[in-house]
Amino acid sequence: MSISLLTQSSLAIQIHVASAVFALLLGATLLVGRKGTGPHRLLGRLWIGMMVITALSSFFIQSLRLYFGFSPIHILSVFTLIGSWQAVAAARAGRIAEHRRHVGNLYSFALLTAGAFTLLPGRLMHKLLFGEGQGQGHLFAIGLLLFLVAALQWWLRKSPRHFRPGT
Repeated sequence: MSISLLTQSSLAIQIHVASAVFALLLGATLLVGRKGTGPHRLLGRLWIGMMVITALSSFFIQSLRLYFGFSPIHILSVFTLIGSWQAVAAARAGRIAEHRRHVGNLYSFALLTAGAFTLLPGRLMHKLLFGEGQGQGHLFAIGLLLFLVAALQWWLRKSPRHFRPGT
């Protein structure tokens, strides 16, 4: 594990990783914290900003360009931008169940699932976290992330749909 791999990467990758990690940590805090409060709204704006930066920075990463300068992962970036806009629009319109669905899906798929794929051998995050070796640690990490996606989706579906400020 060497942070120098990240510091030697392009500025786009550094921005992308920093904003994604920040969004991952902040998003977890928002998901388990009290909803509808002033801090929730403020941190939610910051989280959406980090999601947008993460999505936009992906368009400047040059490592995997398959189709006209883009890769299939860029489809996720487009969906992330659309989902971010939908989450904000739903919250502003008072459609809290819809807002909750959008942010839950963004966290589950744009952060956790996409993050799981960055842990595949040969990818920068795999090298950063597990080194150059051919160990199987990444399989546990990927499995854990995908389990978290399933658990989060289950939790979002079983939880009450109504909104109670401060809960």
